[in-house]
Amino acid sequence: MPNGQTMSLDLSNMTQLAAAFNVTAATANGNAPSGISGVSVGTNGALTFNYANGTSTTAYDIPLANVASPDNLTSVNGDAFLPTAASGPVYLGTAGGAGFGSIESSSLESSTVDLATELTEMIQAQSAYEANSKVFQTGADILDVLNGLKP
Repeated sequence: MPNGQTMSLDLSNMTQLAAAFNVTAATANGNAPSGISGVSVGTNGALTFNYANGTSTTAYDIPLANVASPDNLTSVNGDAFLPTAASGPVYLGTAGGAGFGSIESSSLESSTVDLATELTEMIQAQSAYEANSKVFQTGADILDVLNGLKP
C-alpha cells in the first residue's frame, strides 16, 4: 500500500516458462570511460562537458533572473544581490527566450580603457588641482595683507 492507499495489480497477462534465464539479445549504448577535455557554455545557457573521446554531455542549464525594478535590489558581498519588496519578485528563465537576454560564451569585453594611463592622468589632474588651489590661497593671503595696509 503506497502511502496507505489501495493499489491494484493485474497479473493475468503474465506468463512463466519453465526454463533458466538467458539473454537473447543485448546492445551496448554507452561510451568507454573518457576524461573531460573542456567545458563550454551555449548562448541558451547550456553547460556542456566535452570529453577527450569527442563526445559531449549537457550537464546543466544556467538560468537567467530578472526583477521588475533592478535598481531596488540590495547589494551583498560585492557582486551579489537580494530581492526586496521594492524590487519585486525574481523571475527565472532560459537565456534567449521570454524576454531574457542571451549568454555570450567565451567572449571578452572589448574595453578601450588603459587603467595605468587613466590612473596616471587622474594623479596629474589631482596635482594640478592642488597647485591651483594653493595659488588661489596665496592670492587671497596677499589680498588680506594689502587690505591690512590701507590707512
